[in-house]
Amino acid sequence: MVPEPRILLFLLLLVAWAANTSAQRDRSRVTPIRARDGGRHGVMHWSDTASTVAQKQVMFLQKSGHQKRTSVVRGDMEPDSSESDIHPLSQAAYWYRHSGSVQGGGYTPQRPHPCEQSSCYPATGNLLIGREPRLSASSTCGLYAQERYCIVSHLEDHKKCFWCDSRPQNANNPRLSHRIENIVYRFAPGTRQRSWWQSQNGVENVTIQLDLEAEFHFTHLIITFKTFRPAAMLIERSYDFGLTWQVYRYFAYNCDESFPNVPKHNPRTLTDVVCESRYSNVAPSTDGEIIFRVLPPNLPIDDPYSQEVQNLLKMTNLRINFTKLHTLGDDLLDNREEIQEKYYYAINDMIVRGSCSCYGHASRCLPLPDVEPRTDMVHGRCECTHNTKGLNCEHCEDFYNDLPWKPAIGKQTNACKRCNCNNHATSCHFDAAVYELTGQVSGGVCDGCLHNTMGRNCEQCKPFFYQDPDREITDPEVCLSCDCDPRGSLDDGTCDSRTDVINGLESGRCHCKANVDGRRCDRCKNGFWNFDGQNPEGCESCTCNTLGTIGNQGCNVYTGECTCKRYVTGRDCNQCLPEHWGLSDDRDGCKACDCDPGGSFDNNCDVITGQCRCRPHVTGRMCDQPEQSYFTGLLDYLVYEAELANCSENCQVVIREPFRDGRENTWTGTGFMRTFEDSTLEFIIDNIKTSMEYDIVIRYEPQAPGKWEDVRVIVERTGPVDRNGPCANSLPQDDIKQDSLPAGARSVAVFPPVCLEAGQPYKIRLEFKRYDSQIETPTASVLVDSIALVPRIESVPFFRDSTPNEIRRQEYERYRCSQAFYSVVKGNIPDVCKKYYYSIGFYVHGGAFYCQCDPTGSVSALCSSLGGACQCKANVVGRRCDRCAPGTFGFGPEGCRACDCNSIGALDNFCDAQTGQCKCRANTYGRECDQCQPGFWNFPNCQRCECNGHADICDSRTGACNSCRDSTLGHHCDRCIEGYYGDPRIGVDIPCRPCPCPETAESGHSYATRCALDARTQDVVCECSVGYAGPRCDVCADNYFGNPEIPGGSCRSCNCSNNIDVSRPGNCDIRTGECLQCLFNTEGFNCQICKAGYYGDAINQECK
Repeated sequence: MVPEPRILLFLLLLVAWAANTSAQRDRSRVTPIRARDGGRHGVMHWSDTASTVAQKQVMFLQKSGHQKRTSVVRGDMEPDSSESDIHPLSQAAYWYRHSGSVQGGGYTPQRPHPCEQSSCYPATGNLLIGREPRLSASSTCGLYAQERYCIVSHLEDHKKCFWCDSRPQNANNPRLSHRIENIVYRFAPGTRQRSWWQSQNGVENVTIQLDLEAEFHFTHLIITFKTFRPAAMLIERSYDFGLTWQVYRYFAYNCDESFPNVPKHNPRTLTDVVCESRYSNVAPSTDGEIIFRVLPPNLPIDDPYSQEVQNLLKMTNLRINFTKLHTLGDDLLDNREEIQEKYYYAINDMIVRGSCSCYGHASRCLPLPDVEPRTDMVHGRCECTHNTKGLNCEHCEDFYNDLPWKPAIGKQTNACKRCNCNNHATSCHFDAAVYELTGQVSGGVCDGCLHNTMGRNCEQCKPFFYQDPDREITDPEVCLSCDCDPRGSLDDGTCDSRTDVINGLESGRCHCKANVDGRRCDRCKNGFWNFDGQNPEGCESCTCNTLGTIGNQGCNVYTGECTCKRYVTGRDCNQCLPEHWGLSDDRDGCKACDCDPGGSFDNNCDVITGQCRCRPHVTGRMCDQPEQSYFTGLLDYLVYEAELANCSENCQVVIREPFRDGRENTWTGTGFMRTFEDSTLEFIIDNIKTSMEYDIVIRYEPQAPGKWEDVRVIVERTGPVDRNGPCANSLPQDDIKQDSLPAGARSVAVFPPVCLEAGQPYKIRLEFKRYDSQIETPTASVLVDSIALVPRIESVPFFRDSTPNEIRRQEYERYRCSQAFYSVVKGNIPDVCKKYYYSIGFYVHGGAFYCQCDPTGSVSALCSSLGGACQCKANVVGRRCDRCAPGTFGFGPEGCRACDCNSIGALDNFCDAQTGQCKCRANTYGRECDQCQPGFWNFPNCQRCECNGHADICDSRTGACNSCRDSTLGHHCDRCIEGYYGDPRIGVDIPCRPCPCPETAESGHSYATRCALDARTQDVVCECSVGYAGPRCDVCADNYFGNPEIPGGSCRSCNCSNNIDVSRPGNCDIRTGECLQCLFNTEGFNCQICKAGYYGDAINQECK
């Protein structure tokens, strides 16, 4: 049943009146608050929520201590203490949005000017104030004649209709005149009477438009309606002064009907254009609000300075389009006056909040020309900073065009940069191509360069001018005129405008003729003479080599005569002297060959490259270094190990293990040879490369407290000495020498030295005579490590016979370079000695030696260039890294492993180099000699294993027998395994046999897992499984029945329904299982029924 229209209208009016009354009551408790919504945008609006929510927000702002700068909501409203006019893109607003809470008394600027180190934005305000002439409406009541209107919700008064007369004569009467400018102020100017704008009756499509004089930033809109809010409307704006329009938001009571193709969901991005219904309800009938925020508080803004956000805020025109009225049941808005006079749009006040658009370059707005300033008016001209200009700071100031104009973003001021014209220009422009060419560093191009300059930054001199190198580029006199000599210059006297070393330019240098030189082209080049302006080349050529003449002039510039430099020769000064090379412009003309005296054959070198003639496997221009993978031998390269020498019978080889604590070994090779009185050592010498004198150095370790007094050294030759060679002065008696071995020394150089010839074999024999000539000491011994043949410096040719050679020798002896090689431990060798070691090694050994690093034992094929020591792997020794160190074994890719011989079971810590087998003592076993022989245990006190003849070996540490045989087990194999019986101990000798219960387990007819012999009767007693009994488990136990005697038989539990006493024997038949002793008044095969005369449940013992 549908109610009559009048009843429906009455009900709607009643609802509207109730809603209006409630809203007014709530509004009386609501103060204007900043719609912070989490502190995001600083938007001012009248809250649509309950007063308690508003109070909480106000309390929050009061606690925060935030200080407002200017509070502007309406032109006639008192500023509110909780209001803020911070621009939503300013640093303060950004701080509020991200801080989460306000700390320490609020935001206090820490810099003298807000624009100094970051972007800055002017305070926001109501853009309508002072712009009443720029505000228009497409429909206003009473503009041309008075017009009656009625208030549908006016139920408290007898009168419900009024007059609207907005003609000029009623401009000061707010009760009659309802022009559009009334929405700027809530009260008529100079009065306390409410004013409002009102459209014509029944007109649905009405537009309100604000045309701004400049570009502004628009933040939010608040409209408070005097009558019902529109059933449908939309907000749109233009940022190009009305050429194009973009819709911000649609509002409709029924979005599908009013705007069918517009999405209705909540905005998901800042640019979403949607339709929402929350501001389009009928209620309240008055003071209903519509609030629109350009930056919705519920949407996260990752970058508040992005182009997207900037474009959303930018506005020159704002248009509000009302498209549908709420008709309160009058579905058809016809032309009847009594219908139309009830429906119209009316606005109490409207706030368009924003600020002048300055792109982050201004914090204050100034009035535009011809615009009358008004109190609280938001002006449209930015007070630009950051070197910008324009109404919106959209351009760079003059002469600040070195970078492209950009909006300021957050902490980035993006200030316009002054052009660099080096004080030679007063204007410039930005060139995008130049900006890209410089890698976006500089794009300013100077206009009209002065002072004879040119270029993008006026940094170059014009043609026929050059930059004075003694003046700064900013000096007005920096560019000087070229002053080229016309006789020797080209290109009409053009000179280089600047100095550029890479391109060979010199500031002010003229372009000379072919044979002319000088900055002004006023003289002949070196190697030329006779300067003549008529000569196309300027000068004539000298016959002299310019590099070889004094001053590199080639010849006298006037006469043409040549004068050679110090180390230059030849008629035309074009050759180096002997032992010199590299004719050049050096002061002396050529350089000395400086060939290494040992690495080269002589001091002559290639006249062009300076390359000396090197000995085999020696390289370098001066032949002063070995080739790669080669080395030069040290002074003690000729070393011969005593443990490898031929020895008499009373000698002993002593092997010594290397130190494990990092100390340097005091011996070479694997150890020593222990010699006694009357011992003889004979060394074979067959690798002498150079005929010269050598010191025979004996290296040893004394074993007795005193000096070994008499050691004979005998050199045996295979033939006579070459009387024309270096050893011609050697006498036979010189080959027999006598020396002693002091107890406090480790080496001795035998005197006199011995002269050995290249390619000849020798034997050097050491005869150890008396240790002490006064006392018989047959046990005295000495450990001989080796002998070394150290070259005598006096026999090296480049240490004698000339002053330079004598200087070498003096330096060599001053640093005692030879002494380090008498002993095994060298210590720190002075660097000055090393260069001599190379030279001596090359000379004595005829070149360099191949490293020959063992690929298995060395880390690489390279060795030390001095001495040839290869880099060995772990526990590998030898110059070539070709053997395991004593005390290690297993030479392989990973090096060698330590022998680790047992200190008790082994004779020493040396083992076989291949297998690692240590030398074991009697009855010990194993590679490390740390075990007993098989069949024994308890190392080192080995005992025979006790296994009663049932095992051969036992655990070497516990003595437990391993792998017991004959079905035995136990520490001594003295028990039978489970399922067997017997006594396997020696002396009892009862072998272990399978248990017969009644037969063996293998037969499948066995009801026991173990058995044992009765100690008294020696009978087998089985440990029967549950249900079986008897010595052999061949009968059933009490409460079980069956026939276990036969194969396949078994014993099962008697089922007597729990009505028997299991502790009594004979409860059931042992063959059939029939219950024989039923209790609890039961009977039956299984005691499952009550006896005659009883009733109840026998299973549960309840027979009664």
